[in-house]
Amino acid sequence: MNRRFWRLFSRAALSTVSTYLLLIGLAWLLAILYQLPRHFCWDLLRFSLPLLLVWLVGSVLHSRRRVWHLQHHDTTVAPHDPVEGQLMDQLAHVQDDSRRQIQALHLQQQQQLDRLDLFAHEIKNTLTGLQAAAENAPTVASTSVKDEVREANYYLDLLLNDERLTMASSDYEFSWVNLQNLVNSVIQQNSALFIRWQLVPELINLDHRVLTDPKWLRFCINQLLSNAIKYSQPGGKITVSWDKRALIISDQGVGISAADQQRIFENGFTGHNGHQTTQSTGMGLYLIKRVAAELNFTIRVRSQVGQGSSFYLIFPASNVR
Repeated sequence: MNRRFWRLFSRAALSTVSTYLLLIGLAWLLAILYQLPRHFCWDLLRFSLPLLLVWLVGSVLHSRRRVWHLQHHDTTVAPHDPVEGQLMDQLAHVQDDSRRQIQALHLQQQQQLDRLDLFAHEIKNTLTGLQAAAENAPTVASTSVKDEVREANYYLDLLLNDERLTMASSDYEFSWVNLQNLVNSVIQQNSALFIRWQLVPELINLDHRVLTDPKWLRFCINQLLSNAIKYSQPGGKITVSWDKRALIISDQGVGISAADQQRIFENGFTGHNGHQTTQSTGMGLYLIKRVAAELNFTIRVRSQVGQGSSFYLIFPASNVR
């Protein structure tokens, strides 16, 4: 038993001891007023004080035992008064919240490890492809090297941005972003893929500015363009346009089934189209959804199988110029 125990016990027993002393003092006053024999007062004190001491000792032992049970997380300890009952209810509530938070953190950590394994596996595949090409021929075509390096960079970008989003405080820096310049920059970054697949980018009405984090918006646009390229047919067209408060990225590809549209933003969901290609991880749209939640814009999709897909990044009116 430490000092804190005795301090708290003394505070709890103070009301009882004070009441006892008050009653003894009142009894002495009445004895004096009614001129009772002096030994009456002393007998009252002599017979009542041992009872008080016994109660104090019993209370100390009982309190010590209750403290020991609480220290060992014994939930069978019953409250003795309404205050203890309320405190124990609050303690149980806090413990339940803590357990739920711990379970949520464990689940989040496991999901993060699963995504890390997925990205590492995809990056390893690209490196394995390069190694196999180098072992089978004295020289490797630059086009093949560039494709594999681009693929590795793509998954490394997903991995790094996933880690940044998982951090408690991400480095968001809001500023007014010119959509025309940003989209042109992203298309230039993917120009080799447009040329290789003979895809035509078309920009419509992008002379607008939005208030957001340019780095994360660039990430979202790049992911949507990468998906559009991946699922487009050679010779097709990819359109990036602005309508009201939405940046729209449309393709003329295979489209997304109505059933898959309900789940394409889920963690790791690849859907029917993803099963048709080995390059789909189901993580790009999931990360875009997370970014949208952080940056206060929304993402929507409209698609029809065989006719293509359109993804909408919808910004608040106050964030558009």
